[in-house]
Amino acid sequence: MAIRTLRRPLLAALTVALIPAGCLLGTGTATANDGVSQPAANFSSAATPNTPIAPVPPMGFNNWARATCTPQAPLWGSPQPEAGGRSNPLNYSFQQYMEDNAKGLSDAGLIGAGYKTVTVDDCWMYRNSSGYLHGALNWGGATDVRDTTRQPGFDYELSGYGAYLHGLGAKFGIYETSGTHTCSTAAPTAPNLPNGSEYYEQNDANSFVSWGVDELKYDNCGQQEPMQTLDARMSGDLNTAVTNANNAGTPTPNVMFNISAPAAYGNGSEKFASLNSVRGLGQLWRVGPDIWNYGDGKDPWNQALPSGGYNFGAYQSFDNTLELSRYQGPGNWNDADMLLIGDNGMTTAEERSQMALFSSLAAPLVISTDARKFEPAYIAAHPSEAAHLKASVAILGNPEVIAVDQDPLGAGGYRVSGGGANADGSPAATSGIDVVVKPLADGSRAVVVLNKGATSANYTLSLSSLGLVGAGCGYDVRDLWAHSSSSSTGSVPLTIGSHDNAMLKVTPHNGCGTVTPRGQITASRDDWGKASLCLDNYRSGTGTDNPVDVYNCTGGSNQQWQLGTDGSVQLRQNGTSNLCLTAQSGTTTGAINGKSGQWVGVAPCGSAPGRQTWTYNRDGNLKLAGTSQCLDVYSGTTTAPGTPVDLYDCGAAPSAIQTNQTWAAPFSTPPAS
Repeated sequence: MAIRTLRRPLLAALTVALIPAGCLLGTGTATANDGVSQPAANFSSAATPNTPIAPVPPMGFNNWARATCTPQAPLWGSPQPEAGGRSNPLNYSFQQYMEDNAKGLSDAGLIGAGYKTVTVDDCWMYRNSSGYLHGALNWGGATDVRDTTRQPGFDYELSGYGAYLHGLGAKFGIYETSGTHTCSTAAPTAPNLPNGSEYYEQNDANSFVSWGVDELKYDNCGQQEPMQTLDARMSGDLNTAVTNANNAGTPTPNVMFNISAPAAYGNGSEKFASLNSVRGLGQLWRVGPDIWNYGDGKDPWNQALPSGGYNFGAYQSFDNTLELSRYQGPGNWNDADMLLIGDNGMTTAEERSQMALFSSLAAPLVISTDARKFEPAYIAAHPSEAAHLKASVAILGNPEVIAVDQDPLGAGGYRVSGGGANADGSPAATSGIDVVVKPLADGSRAVVVLNKGATSANYTLSLSSLGLVGAGCGYDVRDLWAHSSSSSTGSVPLTIGSHDNAMLKVTPHNGCGTVTPRGQITASRDDWGKASLCLDNYRSGTGTDNPVDVYNCTGGSNQQWQLGTDGSVQLRQNGTSNLCLTAQSGTTTGAINGKSGQWVGVAPCGSAPGRQTWTYNRDGNLKLAGTSQCLDVYSGTTTAPGTPVDLYDCGAAPSAIQTNQTWAAPFSTPPAS
């Protein structure tokens, strides 16, 4: 599949309770490529402090989705001179803008709440004719000469800027690209050189470390060499720079590495190979298109991926990332892109929902808004904005929701029910209820119930649908938005506003800790703009060898599956109690399409020894135990409803993993391999 570069449209876990391959169910734990638990190429043992990198999802701020490379005016807009003459837009620099955002975060208590890594995105830099990367003199200008008709950029050296962030208790994040040009900047004026890091990796890594950089966000634009080669080179060079600084007597921490490579590919063998390769190089990675950027007046909550475009809405970003939860774990984070909570155009309910959904993913929580408006003085002076901004700060600072995201198990979420597709096959974002579950380290479950509809909805959450099925058991139910507690033995009644959510933490009482994962199993989509399809018991049939297919997710019980510790995949369809996913013993003519194949269907559990036991791995393969054959969407098309499912030779990992053989399924812990 062709590589898609970031931002062009704008600017030009699981060890499931299935048996992991080679393991008994439930015995695996996540591999943490944090440099301490498991190797990471960017980790230097000489670093000070010598602690794990990103054992929980990083939190912070990035200016891109809110401001991109567009120069911003001083917020106050006063005609009277301010300190340093900053009221004149031509005196207001990119660096001052970033510092003001950091101060807004600090004064609102959000750095203290965990949003520490303040990352400046594209357009901060320029490379001179000697090849030295430095702060751009002009905000977005491609010249080494100060242009007084433009707003200033950054200091030549960024050490002072880094010191300012560190003085607030923040960390210093910076953007670069692995290629010769970043995604948004114009070609330089001769004789100056392209501003990307390709061919300058060690020099740039040395500068980053000398400036006090704590995180490098590494994009994909302008590559002349393979992405994996470039990412590996920078990862090693960060290690070298940190090692050299410490050996020279300067205590220096490791640099967290955020790699964009997987986001360059749609689902397919190249993407899955990339998701495997980046694990040992860094700690987090982008997995899909950019989230919607501010500036067009549209509500970014629900924005479908435009034809040929590379931006979509907050709900679509969640929906895309959810099916990759099997790659999550400590030191290994899927980056779903930025939180648009603040002044980006979402309602308070939608902001609450993005926060809940991203926390259920164990996604990095990175705010992109005009955080200058979070200053208490600004809020007090702007009563028409005050209610919304106060709510935004409260949403971002909710300690119980943050704790779900930061849970040390490191599991992403999975969908119990919901999803669905519009008539054109795109994800249904304006109707229906999504129920998402995230396993937590203490054995409890975080649950998000999202109302996608235009009106308030009543919904009864069945705890048994979550796999909480202990006989006579009770459960503590904590409402993470209302900060209230109740108890239940079977169900929780909810009333949820339009585009809002209920976020709960459900904890079994003593002796009731067993949870058997239940929910939907979905095939990896072969198109970012399409909805994932559910593994579906065809027409709800109950006869032996009734076929299974992939179909629009409806929330129906014929799409509910329970993953057993014995490797069984049991159908939870109403009116049935003992049907399991079963591979036929040989080839037959398919009941759905009339073609010859080794079809998969349902049959009484225990009736087909050797054909009802499945393993599951991080690559997403549901493999018939003891074989090299995988659950396979026939003919390779995973977004055509009604396509039957067969058994077929597995594509070889890591370079030939097939989209039509990768599945997202309920789980208890992230996968080890």
